[in-house]
Amino acid sequence: MISEAAGQKFESERDIKNTPMGMAQRWATEIEASKKFLRKFHDGGDRIVKRYLDERGDESTGEGASKVNLFWSTVQVLLAQLYTKPPKADVSRTYFDADDDQARVASNILQRILNKGGEDSLEQENSFKLAIEDFLIVGLGQVWVRYELETEQVEVDGVPDPVTGELIPQLVEQVANEDACVDYVHWKDFFYSPARTWNEVRWVARRVYMTKDALTTRFGEKIAAEVPLIQRKGRQGQSGPVAFDPWDKAEVYEIWCKEHKAVYWYSPGCSVILDYKPDTLELQDFFPCPRPLVSNVTSTKLIPRAMYVMAQDQFEELDEINTRITWLTRAAKVVGVYDKNAVGVDRMLSQGLENKLIPVDNWAMFAEGGGIKGRVDFMPIDQVVNAIDKLRMYRQDKVQQIYEVLGISDIMRGNTRASETASAQQIKAQFGSARLQLQQVYVSDWASSAMRKRAEIICDLWQPQSIVEASNIERTADAQYVPQAIELLKNEGARAYRITIDSDAMATIDYAQERDSAVQFLQGLGAFVSQVTPMVERSPEAGPFLLKMLQWGVSKFRISREIESTLDQAIAAMNAAAQAPKSPPPPDPAIVKAQMDTQVKMAEIQSREKIAILESNTDKEVAALKGTIEMQKIEQQARMDQIAAQMQAFQEMLSLQTATMKAPSIQLDGLAQQLSAMDDSNRELNMGNQQAMQALLGQMSKKRRRVPIRDPRTGDILEVREIEDETEPQPMPGVGLQAGLQ
Repeated sequence: MISEAAGQKFESERDIKNTPMGMAQRWATEIEASKKFLRKFHDGGDRIVKRYLDERGDESTGEGASKVNLFWSTVQVLLAQLYTKPPKADVSRTYFDADDDQARVASNILQRILNKGGEDSLEQENSFKLAIEDFLIVGLGQVWVRYELETEQVEVDGVPDPVTGELIPQLVEQVANEDACVDYVHWKDFFYSPARTWNEVRWVARRVYMTKDALTTRFGEKIAAEVPLIQRKGRQGQSGPVAFDPWDKAEVYEIWCKEHKAVYWYSPGCSVILDYKPDTLELQDFFPCPRPLVSNVTSTKLIPRAMYVMAQDQFEELDEINTRITWLTRAAKVVGVYDKNAVGVDRMLSQGLENKLIPVDNWAMFAEGGGIKGRVDFMPIDQVVNAIDKLRMYRQDKVQQIYEVLGISDIMRGNTRASETASAQQIKAQFGSARLQLQQVYVSDWASSAMRKRAEIICDLWQPQSIVEASNIERTADAQYVPQAIELLKNEGARAYRITIDSDAMATIDYAQERDSAVQFLQGLGAFVSQVTPMVERSPEAGPFLLKMLQWGVSKFRISREIESTLDQAIAAMNAAAQAPKSPPPPDPAIVKAQMDTQVKMAEIQSREKIAILESNTDKEVAALKGTIEMQKIEQQARMDQIAAQMQAFQEMLSLQTATMKAPSIQLDGLAQQLSAMDDSNRELNMGNQQAMQALLGQMSKKRRRVPIRDPRTGDILEVREIEDETEPQPMPGVGLQAGLQ
């Protein structure tokens, strides 16, 4: 029933029953139509692959044919120009806003995940490389993006038991690993609806081969029992799984229909559809694969034409020329005839004699017959050698013709002539690189589309924690922006960003060009810094503005992501410093020096004033001491005068008493004792005054010196003290108490 339905036509969706059997009939018809549409391409691709691998068969030009596998070398040259390193995604902000730090960090997160290394990266690199090889050999290359989720059962605390109250553990399923994989699709396993251009394609499908166990795991035992397995006989040239594979496998098609926004799984020979799911990825253009790498297509029909087809006549003619050269080379040898009666002539070549003479029995007859020339004749090979030379020249022209058709210039292959000028070599390089650059852009756009689909899967389906862990962004200087960046990714997804892969991202690295570009960038940066540094020194508030200008210029380069966060920190620090309370400007050194000189002079003046005050106080003290001594002298003199007056009065009284009467002796004795007591008192007073005067005069006669007392921290003079000198003072001459009393 399915085989009969494969060739039917549909006029409306109502002609197809919306049942598992109806959908199986529909996709049997669609797949068969696609196979017929691509059959010529598939048959030609098998022949081209054999030619590329130089697999000889019945199509050879005959026994002893000689071929030059120039097609293989051409593919290797182009492969080295299109893919020498894995594709690296360059995720950037759509509008390059320098202040949009959240978008910058979100772009950095996506780029780190897309360019992450490891086993997944190796599988992705291998998928891209195989697809590009298919594109160069047969004219079609394709990859397939899918979402892979691994979960695990984890035991957590559940609800409490109503009887015991203990928590009953429960098993919950949580995400263990998430990935956005890139699978390689063989050029014979990729199908699509017949169309003229890619925009008209309604559905795409890829064919995979699954064992019985894989079918049971994926679709269940009931469906797996309905799927027929393909038995392989190990015959050469069979399509499908690798020849001689001992395992029987089923042919399963994964079909993505844009019209229905659904995914179907179908197997030829099965009466029902294997599985059906609505759109699980919700990609922007629905298909889980980019526009395929196809060569030499037009708007007439979307069928690739291999590069080999464009020059297949030249390749076949080159093989024919090389075969003829081989046969002529084999014919270009020494061959001749000789007279069988000339004994010994055949020994000259057959025995390989060197520096030896061969005897002749009858020399006269031998010489009369013309000698060796008369008995030996060789086949002429001049025409053969000339033909070989002409064929070699023709072969070189044919090789050059192939290079011109395929666009492989001499300079690309490292071949040139010394007579050619530099301008001629540059013209050939530009001619050869014109079509190559177009292919590089074409391949990079294809890889960019695949990377964009991976980014959409990561943004829409991954858990936020998985995104953070895969990018390891929290260990960078942008960790503070991670929550906002993740929120931005989950809300807008990869559609808000432009994910690009430069045309030379997968080609041979030109280290000299990278070095020159880096030098030019650093020179421009150095010139900018040298020009704005004086402005910043004069006006520090202009620093943030100038750093913003630098950040704007740097953001236009791919390396800006590595240093933009540093510029952000510098700008934030300068803004914070500008908003902080300004400290007074540093004083002028000349003013500081003048102030210090003034302070020193003031300190000297104050010290002199203190010394003058101390000296004045000392003079006052000496004057007061002299006045005290003078007063004491006057008091002593007055006391002495009083005593003298008393003595005189007593003598007069004594003489008067003597004249009038005789006083008793007792009164005389009493008066004598009183006078003696007064004399002793005066003597003691004089001795005390004499000692005090002597001490005062000795103190005044001692040598003194003034010592300034300074502050230990500032060095300023606090006071000036007088201390006695250690030398013995000299007594003042002519000064004595007795002299004053005389």
